[in-house]
Amino acid sequence: MSRFFTRDVVQVSDGVPLDWDRLVAHLRPVRRNLRAFLFEVHEAFADGDRIAARFTIHARQRKGGNVSTRVHMFAEFTPDGLLRRAEQLTRPVDPTEPETGK
Repeated sequence: MSRFFTRDVVQVSDGVPLDWDRLVAHLRPVRRNLRAFLFEVHEAFADGDRIAARFTIHARQRKGGNVSTRVHMFAEFTPDGLLRRAEQLTRPVDPTEPETGK
């Protein structure tokens, strides 16, 4: 985690704030169950240490098959590239659904 996030990270996903400890607790079972993943970036804009991005995460799970999640994220990074804060809105999508709205 320390390669990607600051110790004081706050990631708010669908209104639920995750600090360092809650993010670790969330990622542990994901890592155990994840077999493969792909980030499909549809749009990304940067301004200094901030980005806005729209992307889809495609994942193959050990149990449960394939899952895709659409993410709209606004994030702030440190000068050395660590994620400090993120606000995300997510929704599950059909993994075969084509991207629209470009």
